[in-house]
Amino acid sequence: MFRSQEMSYFQLIMPQDSAWTIMDQLGYLSKVEIIDHNPNEALINRPFANYVKRCDDLIVKIENMLQVAKNLNLLSNYKKGNLKQFTNQQNSHSHTYLDKIEDDINKKTSSFQEQNKHLEQLIDQSEYIQNYIEILKESKTYLGEQVFQNQQISKFECYVGILKNLEQLQFHRVIFRVTKGNSMVHLKRMNEKQSIFIVLFPNIGNYGKQKIQKIVEQVSQGKFTLPQSHQEFEKKLNELQMKQAEYINLIQMTQNQLCQCISNMLVLRNGLPLIEFYKFYLIKEKDLYKELNKLKMQGRLFLGELWVPTKDIFQLEQTLQMIKEQQTNNPGGQLAQKYPPDFLQKPTYFKLNEFTSIFQEIVNTYGIPRYQEINPAIITIITFPFLFGVMFGDIGHGFTLFMFGSYLCLFKNKSFYNLRYLILLMGVFSFYSGLIYNDYLSLSLNLFQTCFRSEEECVYPFGIDPMWGGHLEFNDSFKMKLSIIIAFCHMLLGISLSGLNYLFLGDWLKLSCKFLPQLLFLICTIGYMVFLIIYKWLNHFEPQNAPSIITTMISMILNLGRISGPQMWEGDSQDYIQYCLLLMTIISIPWMWFPSIISHLLQQGSFQQNEGKRKTHRIDYGQLVEEPGIEMTQTHSYSHEQIDTKYGQPNGETQESTFFIKQKNTSHQGIQDLIVHETIETLEYVLGVISNTASYLRLWALSLAHSQLSEVFFELLLVQPINHGQPISLMIGFPFWALITFGVLMCMDSMECFLHSLRLHWVEFQNKFYKGDGVQFKVFSFRDRIKESINLESQ
Repeated sequence: MFRSQEMSYFQLIMPQDSAWTIMDQLGYLSKVEIIDHNPNEALINRPFANYVKRCDDLIVKIENMLQVAKNLNLLSNYKKGNLKQFTNQQNSHSHTYLDKIEDDINKKTSSFQEQNKHLEQLIDQSEYIQNYIEILKESKTYLGEQVFQNQQISKFECYVGILKNLEQLQFHRVIFRVTKGNSMVHLKRMNEKQSIFIVLFPNIGNYGKQKIQKIVEQVSQGKFTLPQSHQEFEKKLNELQMKQAEYINLIQMTQNQLCQCISNMLVLRNGLPLIEFYKFYLIKEKDLYKELNKLKMQGRLFLGELWVPTKDIFQLEQTLQMIKEQQTNNPGGQLAQKYPPDFLQKPTYFKLNEFTSIFQEIVNTYGIPRYQEINPAIITIITFPFLFGVMFGDIGHGFTLFMFGSYLCLFKNKSFYNLRYLILLMGVFSFYSGLIYNDYLSLSLNLFQTCFRSEEECVYPFGIDPMWGGHLEFNDSFKMKLSIIIAFCHMLLGISLSGLNYLFLGDWLKLSCKFLPQLLFLICTIGYMVFLIIYKWLNHFEPQNAPSIITTMISMILNLGRISGPQMWEGDSQDYIQYCLLLMTIISIPWMWFPSIISHLLQQGSFQQNEGKRKTHRIDYGQLVEEPGIEMTQTHSYSHEQIDTKYGQPNGETQESTFFIKQKNTSHQGIQDLIVHETIETLEYVLGVISNTASYLRLWALSLAHSQLSEVFFELLLVQPINHGQPISLMIGFPFWALITFGVLMCMDSMECFLHSLRLHWVEFQNKFYKGDGVQFKVFSFRDRIKESINLESQ
């Protein structure tokens, strides 16, 4: 994990008859990345776009079937399949198995959909009948004998129906306006969504009656009429009740049929429910055909380029050999190692686990590490939670965070499960920093006997003596100086890693003219300040004669090393040392500025002398053939647009693109760009050392703010009840104190400390050595694709 794995570039030639089998095994192998020969081509124009669409449609049908069954509570015995069981089997189906699955899924889903549609119709009819029964009963209760009178000779008109609860007020207002208040509207709530309404109004003529009838038809969920006699009422009610019983029976039978359809899809196949097996297989097939679309077709051959970790080459060769032995009738794939083209960047690949993946994600969010560049994630595992702990340091709060992280490690929680190890380490370092600060919920713990008033000479064994716990001035000075020391160590580590990068790449010019002067500049400035801080801690000074570190650093620059004020030690050696440090600081600036420019000028002069002696090469799938001439010709099967973008050539109509690199006289423009680049980079580093050091003072500021907030909450809510022995006030104040502490300190302040720690790593630490412009290794893996799909569904 310190550096990305070494990658090798291969060309794979497969016959059309063996392409599916080979790609299927490569997907299970999970060791290669297939390079898209034409990434700008639309998916619909690719040869296997129809297969991808078929898989998508079948997956949607399965998902709809599961969703309907879930809504009907038919999945009581359903258990999700185990992904390991599917990927470990590596089933031996051929490419025609997709057709069999498609027929089976279409047959079962169509039958399921018909039954479900029939069930919905039955439920609607059953609800209508049940509503009709409720209306009749309510009308008889509310209207009495009036319900059996003939409305043609009656002086009153009556309409009944069902409306939504949300429309009650609006319906009542409209009826009131139409009848001008000469109406009675009775509403009875049936359930949370619907209510029965009965509108009773005098005979106002055909026009008014038609208006009310239109309103009722628009609002009512169904058409309902009242019987004209007692006999008709009893007859209608009996008919409806008989129909209701029949519909209930039909609904039960239809549900049983649906349950049987689902049961057929839940039969175990290869240790998995059939519907899960189909789902996993379709996701696998979809990904397989997507990868086949990346290959180049040439007659009856598939040509593909791929990346593979060097240590896994033997495993890849074994897989291809196994396929060749199993399929004696078809020729196997041919694998040949090639040199990658210049425009193709090697991908970055780290083998991660559950512990390291979250820290790698923190780094990748800023930028993917360059190929075989030192990976900051290996350092971030310790430094990120450590810097968080420095800002969040408190024994009580750190222990709470540690317990939360332990709970996440022991019990799976979807919300924070991926962060469990990060939270655990953040809690550990917060607890440790709290012990150093001797801060427990704003209280100082006398864990060991204090040395403040001891007659004998003694040193407090661990952390700050509790007698200094409440002194704001002391804590302020200590945490500020501690943040400067941490800043120097963190930036020194970053610069040291840049030196290791130059050493690994064999870039001796940058090692000697970038790394060394940058290291010297940091040590002669911030390193000297850290030395003064530690020296002042280790030696006793009288308050009136104590030297000021800030004054010493300022006078060192303004007075060319001479000291104005008290010295750190006796003699003139401090002036001499500071003069030498200032001189080396000044020398280091042009040292890191000009060598790259001078080296470029020397290389340019040497290039012009040998210009007439150059030869060119023709590159045909990695084979080099010398040809005399003025131009370099490369033939390759990559995207025309990829090559055109880099080399500015127009697209050709042939399958292979040929581009020419012509020598241009760009020396004047090149030297100008280099001077500007080196100037900006030098100024950025020189000023960045000062500004980045100041940025680390956020460690001091947030730590001080955390402890002061904790102290304020404690004093406002708990100190007075404890000191005056008021248990009732303590019982009332404690919940408020706990809620405020949890909301402000445990939630808001922890998030703030997390973001500031993230900033210190991304900007102040990683800019010393980290480029972050790499390309992620996108492995062709069925297991990863299925896992991603399952995670998206769970969200």
